[in-house]
Amino acid sequence: MKENNAADPRNATIKHLRETAAARVENTSLRSVAREIGMSPTGLKKFLLGTAPYSPTLRRLRNWYVQYASLQAGEVASQDAAAALAVLVHDLSPDPRRDTAACLIDCVARGYEQSGKPRPAWVSELQARYASEGGEAS
Repeated sequence: MKENNAADPRNATIKHLRETAAARVENTSLRSVAREIGMSPTGLKKFLLGTAPYSPTLRRLRNWYVQYASLQAGEVASQDAAAALAVLVHDLSPDPRRDTAACLIDCVARGYEQSGKPRPAWVSELQARYASEGGEAS
């Protein structure tokens, strides 16, 4: 699996996963982060150097990201929400994956409306992505 289109939203997610993993390695160690992710230190090193991960490894990276790394600042960013969404719908085929992700985002938006709390920016950003681009939860 090779990254070849910089405009592909999946590449931005992979780039963000790579940056987050690199920062975590810098603050801990390659071995400990590889253990958290569930991959070999050699595999993590290759990923950090730019190798595109295979699908099972990408799933592990996204699961790790959601579990360990996404809420460091206490706020959810659009890319963090997109990564969590990708974990939830990862095993669906493309059309159902896209439709299900859009439906989940709409449910979250309704939850904020019903609670009377202001809608976080990431909700509107992801709704716009899925409405205008047929966004990709990959």
